Amino acid sequence: MGTIVNAKGVELYYSGTPTHHFSATNSGPELYGTVQNNAFWGDSSVYVTMFGGKGDDIYHLYSSKNKAFETAGEGVDTIDTWMSYRLPDNFENLIVTGSNRYAFGNDGDNIITGGSGQQTIDGGMGDDVLVGGAGSDIFALTKGHGSDLIHDFEAGDTVRLTGYGFTSYTEILAQTSQIGDDVRVDLGDGESLVLAGTTIADIDPGQFKYGLDTSGMSLTFSDNFDTLDLWNGESGTWNSNYWWGGENGNSLHGNNELQWYIDTNYEPTSSVNPFSVDNGVLTITAAQASDDIKPYINDYDYTSGMLTTHESFVQTYGYFEMRADLPETQGLWPAFWLLPENGDWPPELDVVEMIGQQPNTLHHTAHSGATGEHTQDRSTVHVADTEGFHTYGVLWTPETLTWYVDGTEVASTDTPEDMHEPMYMIANLAVGGLAGAPADGLATPGEMKIDYIRAYSLDSLLQASASTLIDTSETAIAATASTTSPMMETASTAEHRETDVPLFINQGTHAVGGEGGYAGQIHMAGSGSSAELQHSAADVAHLDPDAGTQVPGDYWFDPEPIGTLV
Repeated sequence: MGTIVNAKGVELYYSGTPTHHFSATNSGPELYGTVQNNAFWGDSSVYVTMFGGKGDDIYHLYSSKNKAFETAGEGVDTIDTWMSYRLPDNFENLIVTGSNRYAFGNDGDNIITGGSGQQTIDGGMGDDVLVGGAGSDIFALTKGHGSDLIHDFEAGDTVRLTGYGFTSYTEILAQTSQIGDDVRVDLGDGESLVLAGTTIADIDPGQFKYGLDTSGMSLTFSDNFDTLDLWNGESGTWNSNYWWGGENGNSLHGNNELQWYIDTNYEPTSSVNPFSVDNGVLTITAAQASDDIKPYINDYDYTSGMLTTHESFVQTYGYFEMRADLPETQGLWPAFWLLPENGDWPPELDVVEMIGQQPNTLHHTAHSGATGEHTQDRSTVHVADTEGFHTYGVLWTPETLTWYVDGTEVASTDTPEDMHEPMYMIANLAVGGLAGAPADGLATPGEMKIDYIRAYSLDSLLQASASTLIDTSETAIAATASTTSPMMETASTAEHRETDVPLFINQGTHAVGGEGGYAGQIHMAGSGSSAELQHSAADVAHLDPDAGTQVPGDYWFDPEPIGTLV
């Protein structure tokens, strides 16, 4: 029986060599081993549960029809499979060989091993040993889950650190030390990460994924859902219908969705409200449609809800985040995403999508039409824990898109060429589409629970370049007037605008253009930072920096006449 030492110096054991072999082929629904070391061989066509004994047992599973069961304290037991897999209780070790699969441990001290392709490996609770094998693997660690040792950390591998408070590689490096042949990262509270057989010099900073520092951003939108402020045709934060939807609501037919989104302003379906608020949590409910409303919803079988800020809030660039509990139900398809205010499609920015029956797999996608065709840059991300509330966010900059789950980077790509205009937010719970039909016809309604939705502007962009302007369109300013959350659009250009464009300052102050010109600085209160700019404005309304009215995140413009700008 071989051993390997974990990050705490404790020996973990591999399963011993089998002395008996059992095949599920032509077996009944249950297959039992002996009290000695056993090897069980599943069959992809057979529904079977295999039971080991007191020895060390190895289970080879070939489909979800094959199950394995062990009792506590009976040997060192291993599951070997090509599938994505979460190790059940009372098993010690897991081997996942399939590429683009996940391997998740349990609450014990596990040895988790990947194959030749890419795997996402998360040991779970306990002090685990993680072995990626060949391929570019992702190792996921979460605060409070123990100390892990990565046995074969190589170029191309990445480490995801969630909950430790790191927001830069510099912070990680400050907690890193070389101990003999190994690198040790002090994660705090007695937890550590050990990279066996590695030197600090071997590590590329890009191999670590950590949290997002929002201290250089301003909160421009926040809804904690103490109430739900619905659009009534004149005011409100959230519209329960797409701007192109019919009077009675809508569905996205092209997505093969099976639900009808209820418009809360449509009287004939007022008996069905998919939205409810309780203790600061918004719930969107998908349910079977009653026969009496089907004539009003185009005979759809299911009802659900969607919310959009099209009328109240749009923004170019920024960080957009939702904290939500997503449903883990066959046939449900929750999403949080952005669409362009101008009505073009694509582009589209999907912050997160999940298929209910695949709760450990998240989809993050940038849609584009820049090539003349619809293209999708999709990242499929495996996470061990989606039960309960989690945060899902995207950082949208002029150059890059970066997705975050529970505050940690999980994917990134270049910003498409056609994704540089204001976008609005959407949260919805679809039925069908990518998730297929509900297994039981939604006999039990499904629920998507949202704690909050927030957006931040990228103030750091304003400070980084003298060519950065803050401005909005007249439409955007009008939209901002209808909500208590200020909106900021950032346009990166060194050229003077030939038309009169308002300069929008964070709390509603703006400069109105004219024939004269001004040059000066944009200042951010509380930061000591500023950015030079010129603006075609004869009349500049600005906050007086001596008036004491600024709070951190506010801006004001210090103008100096420079003559006529054209």
